[in-house]
Amino acid sequence: MIYTIVGTDTNKREKAYETLQKVGAVSSHIYSEQISALEALTEASSLFGDKVVVNLIQTMDIASSRDEVIRLLPTMKESKNVFIIDEPFADANRFKRLEKYADKIFDAREEKKKDVDVFTLCNLFARRDKKGAWIEWMRVRDLDSPEAIQGALWWKWTMVWQDVRAGKPSKFSLQECEDIGGKLVRSNIEAHRGEKDLKVALEEIILSL
Repeated sequence: MIYTIVGTDTNKREKAYETLQKVGAVSSHIYSEQISALEALTEASSLFGDKVVVNLIQTMDIASSRDEVIRLLPTMKESKNVFIIDEPFADANRFKRLEKYADKIFDAREEKKKDVDVFTLCNLFARRDKKGAWIEWMRVRDLDSPEAIQGALWWKWTMVWQDVRAGKPSKFSLQECEDIGGKLVRSNIEAHRGEKDLKVALEEIILSL
């Protein structure tokens, strides 16, 4: 029988081990260095009739021990003994392989935060899409730091400004480029001085398009 814990979420891992206490106390801990003892444990029995519970800890991080674990997965599954395979750093492929043989898998993987695409805001800003930029600002303003957003906007704005200077078609005049560029620079300076909230300053700039 196989139970598997995958992932690094501390709370989920603690709950998993609390649940697994019901199957019995761990009688053997196996690390990569002890992997040669694993096969014998699939047929081992306790002298006192207790259930044999084996805890494999990160044995799949190293190629040699990983190969042995993979080879013995079918045997461990059919064994009357219990094998707890703990792989905090398992990737998606390892997760799928373990899921195939596990009687129960505890998914303790960290939830990934939704990627913040500040460059969408920058592109809308550069196209002078006031409505689109405002909607995108409302989406990203609390998902990333205002400093990071200001930096991305300034980077994009220097490109717009350079194009206008070169005489390329734009929805901004040279004077507007200078005015908005000045506001972007001052927003960061004033925020560091404690004179203004950077997030508020960026909102004002976006609404001024």
